[in-house]
Amino acid sequence: MAYSSGGLIAATDYNGFVGSSPSSTANTLNTVWAIGNGQYGYGQTALSQVSSGASVVTATQWASAINTLNSIRTHQSGSGTGISAPTSGSLAAYLSTFSSSIATAYSSALTFATQGSTTTGGNFAGSMADSNLQAAFPTTFTRTATFASADQARYFFNAGGQLNFVVSSATNNDGTSRSGDMVTLAATNFGGFSAFRAASGGGRTGSGGTLNTNATNIGYYNLTTSTQTLVSITSTTSGYTGDTAVLTVKSNGVQGSNADVGSVVTFALTLTSAARPTLPAPPANPPGTGTTTTNTVVNDTINVTVNHRIDIVYPETTNLSNSWGTITIA
Repeated sequence: MAYSSGGLIAATDYNGFVGSSPSSTANTLNTVWAIGNGQYGYGQTALSQVSSGASVVTATQWASAINTLNSIRTHQSGSGTGISAPTSGSLAAYLSTFSSSIATAYSSALTFATQGSTTTGGNFAGSMADSNLQAAFPTTFTRTATFASADQARYFFNAGGQLNFVVSSATNNDGTSRSGDMVTLAATNFGGFSAFRAASGGGRTGSGGTLNTNATNIGYYNLTTSTQTLVSITSTTSGYTGDTAVLTVKSNGVQGSNADVGSVVTFALTLTSAARPTLPAPPANPPGTGTTTTNTVVNDTINVTVNHRIDIVYPETTNLSNSWGTITIA
């Protein structure tokens, strides 16, 4: 019979709430709790369905479903549903809010009340250096975050994990104004990009400059194998207003069968020192004064070190177990 007040909880009722695994069926526990599909699924151990030959659901089975639902909602909101699980041997009673609570868990799949520990990434000392030159000089620093599998990437982002691209410092190694503007762009104007999550980003952490792009609507599930711009900044330093800092992101594309978008997330920070104006020709030497000395380039060398890293904020493991593994940064 259909799940209703005063009735028994039949196997078909229970199985409808639990769902199969893997599953993309809306408003079922396993879709949110277990493998799921796309932005649904925390990678936890799936609830087993009751045999179709069973006439009723036991209190133990009913308690397992309720406890799982409470774990999901506590992860998402900080508190459970208020539904108490029956003890073994007691009556598995009709619960008027059970179905609606599952629907809430499904619609809140990407929300979380807390996150877990933060792993500060190792430093990458990126070098941007060239001798005196007039031409534009771009340099790209590329960092990758690699998951053990595409599903583990899904679980990480679905459960509230995030990646932070951080420029910890930048150093002007030759003292030129051209290098100085690169330092300002990288460390002050850009600074980094925070909270790259499942379907959103926190934007740049720096300030100043002309901010052309600051994409907070791009997250893991928006990625493709083509680069997308997260941040684009143009310098406002007098004489260097053609200089830019641009952060892009892409993935290695779909790898599995559960609607992932990749197992590798690639960030690329490109700093471009714009072409410098041509220096005027020197005046002709008066007769008999020796060889003409040509002008030297002033403040046109570039020698900058950009220290940067990727920090990983893992999902919490109080209500969930670690199904996402360890992320490798390179």
